[in-house]
Amino acid sequence: MATTAIETPAARPPKPVVEVRPGRGGLSVAALREAWAFREVLLAFAVRYVKVKYKQAAVGVGWAVIQPVLAAGIFALVLGRYAHVGSDGAPYLLFALAGMVLWTYFSSAGTTAVDSLVVDQGLLRKVFFPREVIPLGAVVAGLVDLAPGIAVLLVVALLYGVTPALSWILIPVPVLIVVLALSALALALSSINVYYRDVRYAMPFVFQVGLFATPIVYPLGAIPEPWDVVWGIANPMAGAVEAMRDIVVQGDWPDPLITAGALVWATIGLVIAYAFFKFVERGFADRV
Repeated sequence: MATTAIETPAARPPKPVVEVRPGRGGLSVAALREAWAFREVLLAFAVRYVKVKYKQAAVGVGWAVIQPVLAAGIFALVLGRYAHVGSDGAPYLLFALAGMVLWTYFSSAGTTAVDSLVVDQGLLRKVFFPREVIPLGAVVAGLVDLAPGIAVLLVVALLYGVTPALSWILIPVPVLIVVLALSALALALSSINVYYRDVRYAMPFVFQVGLFATPIVYPLGAIPEPWDVVWGIANPMAGAVEAMRDIVVQGDWPDPLITAGALVWATIGLVIAYAFFKFVERGFADRV
């Protein structure tokens, strides 16, 4: 008679146990490597933000064009025609549009990014991934709106008789400054918003003040020297807008001091914001 071996529970190999230990927090090479390893997750969040934003929207991405154009048109009528605000000799509509294209991206993506950790709080408790990919995903998603906005800016410039210049190849420079500054803002404020929800209510007011604190509807040169250079560097958005106007509207190379200063300061701000984010993220799951 054949005998059959019976596998007892004791004979089965033990299941592997994965132990997840929190890091020390703060900025480190390991944290950067981990964030890079999850870059596909960041892209997935970006795609998700775009789909959610334009779900059941008839115009879709067209809103990325309509908003800055309408805002620039209103500013051109009220401030350019009636208040006679200077525009560095350029048509005021084109002048204002160069600033509104960047500001619309900054404020729209910034609003989504700051509230992103609270909106996706369920994922913070259940799934392991670098938490910074959530707000940074909103920053990347906003580029889908920025691209057609810049395309419309170039078309309007051509309609006003602006001749395409070699300086147009530097358009990615002010865009990079805005992305770095927005990433710093997103990481810092989204982490604070987890602990103090007042941040989400303050953001509309902050962006309203920022619109007029940044030379969107007036030239940077309206600020007395040498404070115009200081403000163009201290406020990276001001340096980015000024560079975009020099490149597209004036067909000239951007001011090297202001542009380089704004780029360096935005990068420093991002490093500080990222270090702060990694330091406080250990308490996210307990506070959301």
